Order: sequence, then C-alpha cells, then structure tokens
Amino acid sequence: MKIKVVTDGSCDLPQELVKKHNIEVVPLHTVLNDKDADLTPDEIIEKMNSGNSVKTSQVTPTEFERVYSQILQEYDGILSVHLSQKLSGTYASAVTSAKKFSGRIEVIDSMSTSAALGAMVLKAVEFAKTGELKESAEKLRGFSKKVETIFGIKVIDNLVKGGRVGPLVGKLTKMFNAKPVLRGIDGEIKLYKVTLGFKRVLREIVRFINNHKILDNKIIIAHVHAESDVEYIRTHTDVEIISCGAGPTITVHGGYGFILVGFISE
Repeated sequence: MKIKVVTDGSCDLPQELVKKHNIEVVPLHTVLNDKDADLTPDEIIEKMNSGNSVKTSQVTPTEFERVYSQILQEYDGILSVHLSQKLSGTYASAVTSAKKFSGRIEVIDSMSTSAALGAMVLKAVEFAKTGELKESAEKLRGFSKKVETIFGIKVIDNLVKGGRVGPLVGKLTKMFNAKPVLRGIDGEIKLYKVTLGFKRVLREIVRFINNHKILDNKIIIAHVHAESDVEYIRTHTDVEIISCGAGPTITVHGGYGFILVGFISE
C-alpha cells in the first residue's frame, strides 16, 4: 500500500522534516477575540501581551473529510496521528471522518502533543514505508503508551484558562512565585514538580531525560524563543536533539519562554 501520514497543527516538527517526509498537517484554528485569525507565533505573543484573547479550536470532521478525500485520490491508505483526545476534540473529529472511508484510514491517539506528537509522527513515517496500514497503526498505538512529554512554562495562565491544567496548579505557582515542571501522563497534562527559578526547571528536564532509555536516542524539543534553554539541554545530555520553534497552537497555550521535550522510551 501507498500510505500517507497526516497529523494536526499541534504537532511540532521542523518544517524541513515535514516537507522531506511529505507529512500532511491539518491546522487547528487560532481564534483572536472570538474570530478566526491566521497568526504567526510571534504575532500570537504580541496579541496576548496586548491583552487580547487568543484561543485555539479543534479541527472539524468536515475539514478532515475534505483532506482525506483529496489524499485518497493518490494514496491507498492514511495513518492519521493526532494530539491526545483528552486535550482536544480533534482526534474525535478525525475518527468521525475516517469512518466514511471503508477502512482506508487508521486514526491514532498519540496520547501527547507538540514535540512528543512529532516523535510519534516520525515513527508513523517510518512505518508507512512498509506499506502495512493496520500493522503500522497497532505499532503506533503501542508506542503511544511509551511516549514521554516533559516541559517548563514561564506563564501558566493560558493552560489554566484552556482547562489543560487544573486551577490548583496555577494558584500554587502564583502563590509561591514558582515555576512548574509539567508532564504528559495518560494523555493529560499533570504537575510533575515545582521549582524556584527556571534554571531549576531545566535541570529537572535534563535529569528526566538522562534517567530514561530513549528509543533511537533521539528527542524533539519545541520552544517559544528559548534557544539558550535548548542549548543548555544539548550540553547536559547525550542524545540527538531535533529542535524547532513551537507552532501557533502550542504557542497559544505555552506562551513566551515555553520549552517542551518529547520522545519515545524504550
């Protein structure tokens, strides 16, 4: 089978890899003051700093159906890999649309987002080359149980407002002027540790990486203007690092200075 890999706009990978592997990215919607808006990550930061409301909304079933229909004119099957269904309705939209195409589409919940979703998508690209649709999907579902996400965030307000983390986490970090280290656990964002100062956040991330056996010894890092923090991780770990600026979807929730590490454990 000739298989195409599809993901959504919460997936963070360098554009050169997206183009190289011909990955189809279906964007989520960016909503500025209750109206759809096409904004770059820098524009999102600027709008939020100016007091504007910037949110995201899921991909609709109709949008997926349009993308799938076009792809299946050329391809035999699709591996459609998406952010956790516990974080967005995008996965459910993909499942609804896939039912209309007689088993030619396998939809996978990555149990993650951002760079961790990127790690899953790169594995999907690898499996797609085998031409085995259902077998590849089952392997990916197995990997979704081993995907790891750890990240630091300097401004937690948007994650709280969007319901991605509980309000108690927001209150604790504000009360003590602390910086949280967050993890993806079972498809949800959970508080991992609370630290005083972002340098300690980075130390916890490095310790987390170094305490894991990592598939292919490769991690992916997505960030919002945190190049120096990426370099800190690079110099304190012995892994291959693929890094990129976070896309619009993750920038909305992560904000300036956000950094997220994703990988699949062995």
